[in-house]
Amino acid sequence: MGVDDLRSRVNRWLPVLLWMGLIFFLSSQSHLPRYPHHPIDFLLKKAAHLFEYAVLAILLQRGVGNEGGWRTLLIGGIYAVSDEFHQSFVPGRNAELLDLAFDILGVVSGLYVAKMVISPKG
Repeated sequence: MGVDDLRSRVNRWLPVLLWMGLIFFLSSQSHLPRYPHHPIDFLLKKAAHLFEYAVLAILLQRGVGNEGGWRTLLIGGIYAVSDEFHQSFVPGRNAELLDLAFDILGVVSGLYVAKMVISPKG
């Protein structure tokens, strides 16, 4: 493996690892800010799940390459499950299937954006 190949791998995968680290950090917080109106708080939190996993999928797709859509779904899905499991150990947090569903929806949405919008020829 040459220096250029190593640099290319780091360039593709470091953003993925940093984003995963941010997700882990946010999941480790015992208390998250709350919006005073419950319906709006609910929508904002579900939108955050969708967004953070859509970004993860876009970064993963960049890492695995255009032919790796199934790998993006697999890695993103496994990370979403592990994230919800992790939250079950954080005081004041819990694992929720609905959050997992929004995470998975985010992965699928991010993969769509990566394949159809960012690199439509891939």
